[in-house]
Amino acid sequence: MLLRKLLFVCICSMTAIYALAQSNEPALMPYPERATWVAGKYRITDRLQASLVCDQKDDILSASANRVFQGINRKTGIYFRQAMLTPGKDIPGASLRIIARQKAEFTRGMDESYTLRVNAEGIQLDAANSIGAIRGLETLQQMLMQDAEGFYVPFADIVDKPRYSWRGLMIDVSRHFIPLDVLKRNIDAMATVKMNVLHLHLTDDEGFRIESKSMPQLHQKGSDGQYFTQEEMKGLIAYARLRGIMIVPEFDMPGHTRSWFAGYPEMASAPGPYTPGPRFTLSDKDTAINIAAIMSAPTPTIDPTREDVYKLIDKFLTEMATLFPSPYMHIGADENNGAAWRQNPKIKAFMEQKGMKDTHSLQAYFVSRLYTILRKNKKTMIGWEELYGPELAKDVTVQKWIPEGGFMKTAGKADAIAEGGNPVLISTGFYTDLFMPAYIHYNNPNLPDAVHPNLWGGEAAQWTEIADARNIETRIWPRAAAIAERLWSPASRKDPEDMYNRLFSVSRQLDEQGLQHTSAYESGVRRLAGNGDPSALRTLADVLTPLKGYKNLFSRFSQPARLANNRAPLVSLCDIIPVDSEIKRRFRNNVAAYLSSRDPAKAAEIRIQLRTWESNHARLMRDASLRHAASPIAKHSENLSKLSAAGLRAMDLLEKGSTMPEEEMKSLQLLFTEARKQSAETELDIVGEIESLVKQKLLPEPAQYPLF
Repeated sequence: MLLRKLLFVCICSMTAIYALAQSNEPALMPYPERATWVAGKYRITDRLQASLVCDQKDDILSASANRVFQGINRKTGIYFRQAMLTPGKDIPGASLRIIARQKAEFTRGMDESYTLRVNAEGIQLDAANSIGAIRGLETLQQMLMQDAEGFYVPFADIVDKPRYSWRGLMIDVSRHFIPLDVLKRNIDAMATVKMNVLHLHLTDDEGFRIESKSMPQLHQKGSDGQYFTQEEMKGLIAYARLRGIMIVPEFDMPGHTRSWFAGYPEMASAPGPYTPGPRFTLSDKDTAINIAAIMSAPTPTIDPTREDVYKLIDKFLTEMATLFPSPYMHIGADENNGAAWRQNPKIKAFMEQKGMKDTHSLQAYFVSRLYTILRKNKKTMIGWEELYGPELAKDVTVQKWIPEGGFMKTAGKADAIAEGGNPVLISTGFYTDLFMPAYIHYNNPNLPDAVHPNLWGGEAAQWTEIADARNIETRIWPRAAAIAERLWSPASRKDPEDMYNRLFSVSRQLDEQGLQHTSAYESGVRRLAGNGDPSALRTLADVLTPLKGYKNLFSRFSQPARLANNRAPLVSLCDIIPVDSEIKRRFRNNVAAYLSSRDPAKAAEIRIQLRTWESNHARLMRDASLRHAASPIAKHSENLSKLSAAGLRAMDLLEKGSTMPEEEMKSLQLLFTEARKQSAETELDIVGEIESLVKQKLLPEPAQYPLF
């Protein structure tokens, strides 16, 4: 009986996915600026002929076209010849024509627009240059649909261009080293959703992750042997280039530099010796105490008063300027509280001699010296918002990240900085490591509706204190696709339910392309289940979510050093579960439809899901392996069972025209409160939807979540 119920749930799930695939419009993300859908289908067959029309040999366009064609081949099982891709020649009678009117490589601010027309005569993609054409090719790949007769592309007229010129993803490869194969999969995913900048945070206290031939002790002593050789980095840059993506390096200073000092302690404000490792050791679980420690700790910081230090920095940055072709270089300049400088008598004397009133002035001096070095190397400076001030050169790009109303002082509103003359990038509200659901990122209030010329765009940001090579794809994706849409699509497109319908479809596309955000979660559940049936653990895990904000990070910092170390494995359930659950989203949609229409089909699907959850706790507790795996979250499992029973009773009463008795409702309110408590850095993510059933009214999702 139980097996039949589980099978029926799977069938319902697949039916919902299939129904999405069968909707009239393809699940495009990011959604185009303007799309007109016309009745009709262009069938994909082995007779499809492709013609690539450009004025000269174009390796970027050719590589992108072939990559997309291969994706279509894999999806459909239909092979059409790619030998037709001969630059400069238009194949007579070609049914797929890709026109790039100029060869181009990606540069910020270039024309990335394209038009795409599909009708009975075929498919024509037209762009001003090869970068616009490859953006359109990604749209074409997402337009592929299937019906009973086979695969097709719906008739359409699409006119598209990005809202912002800078649509980036920052990956911290320093705290936990993220190897090349993972970065390449992320680059492929970025290309799918039209992101164009990969910002690599290459240096921090925990690791110096790039080979330096001029200063070899930087990577030899600062990386624990985990770093990118220059040849590897050149290969990664070339890989990204063929996908219309620019790699921007970040070398964080004057703070976050403990790994620098492992090889060159003479650069530090305080004597060594130094080894790579975390900046802080937080022994207290109290958030206020931890914040106070962070704000006052004299963390390892570069000495900005000595000329020999600038000679070393000049030597290194000049070498990196040759390695990285990007016209931009990020210097970090964040989270320097000045404590290490105030404790050094020579630095204090230097400040007095120069008439500097505080360490902010000294930081501005340091930034100005680096600005001169980068200008000499024909690089434009980017830094986190702490470098902003009235003395900052107007061509320095300010990257906003500090949330309003927190314990750190912000540099001001993004539009005010832009109005003052500095280019701005937005990362505030786009930190994927804070475990916010996609709809929070999607309607990010920090991104103004009006596009100022100096507001270049933004970046999703993934820091890796609690992310590593195995779980980072689950941490970033598919939520980064929602951020990509916010930076590409018109500001008017803000419906989160519409976004989620397309987000999970794109998530499956990314999985098909080789991204491991889904497979890493599934394998993690199997590993935790041991010899037990992983489906029972998966049923619970599917409706759990990690703690939001900095709670998860602070919890990790306050653990014993052996567990907080960046070599400790991230293998707990909170480390592997996604932030957004498709099961939860579908259940919420079903509850909304049922409460508004009493649809019997929706009622049946809801009941099956509730019965599955109600019985799952007993399944977990019966099996010794599962009982061990679920012990940290046993309370969630028990509460899910109780909530599901309450939901079923509420539906019985509702369908009889009755409501929940007052005394029973009071006890259920206590259950809802209890079920919202965290266990093992996870939360039960379905409480609000079952409470909606009980109260016969869909409860809104929170517009925001606290960070602490």
